Amino acid sequence: MFRLDGKRVVVIGGSAGMGLATADLAVGCGATVAIAARNPERLAAAAASLTRRSGRPVPEQALAIEDRRAVAAFLRRQAPFDHLVLPGSTVKPLLFEDLTDANAREAFESKFWGPFWAAYDARPWMRRGGSVVFFSGVAAERPVKGYVMGACINGALNAAVRSLALEFGPLGLRCNVIAPSLVDTPLLDTLHAHDKEERCRALTARLPVGRIGTAEEAAMAAVFLMANGYVDGQVLGLDGGHLSIP
Repeated sequence: MFRLDGKRVVVIGGSAGMGLATADLAVGCGATVAIAARNPERLAAAAASLTRRSGRPVPEQALAIEDRRAVAAFLRRQAPFDHLVLPGSTVKPLLFEDLTDANAREAFESKFWGPFWAAYDARPWMRRGGSVVFFSGVAAERPVKGYVMGACINGALNAAVRSLALEFGPLGLRCNVIAPSLVDTPLLDTLHAHDKEERCRALTARLPVGRIGTAEEAAMAAVFLMANGYVDGQVLGLDGGHLSIP
């Protein structure tokens, strides 16, 4: 088991799914945590659960990752901290024919620029030896119909962490990104409410592991990246063998 004793972990997108699972596992590994997310009610429930588990108050802040000023202020209030985890973004599935300038920019604001500026603004408040964990996705390597913007953003994030590793290195900080395939989370329920069962069944039949991923497995990947100080500038696949499918 990796340990994060004495470390402080900030999770933006920490009220559910992969973010909450990461915060929960980080607490179990000895860290203190702070969380932020969009939905105030779900956020409060997550903070209460983490408080019970850790035995100490867990700071929380309702905000949107796209609101750079609010995110920067939240990060400043958590200083000093060691690790920043950034799963709190949403890209709605859109057919190529349905793309507009507005919804394409909205997708980049949420999943690329929001996390990018959060990492940028976190630098003064992070302790040496810490790290930033981004989340991209398997669509950067394996196209998914109706997810062209997601594929573009995932590819941009994968490329970004390699350069960011060089920029953050002199500060004693590392940058990595997790690239999941389908993971069973509340966000999947929301984005694919109309076809989740069919989508999961079809992918399960093709994946070498024979199932889709869990939030807890994503959390294990995030804690690994936080705890292993020699992993930097890497894209960590969490895809059940998705990229191995012929």
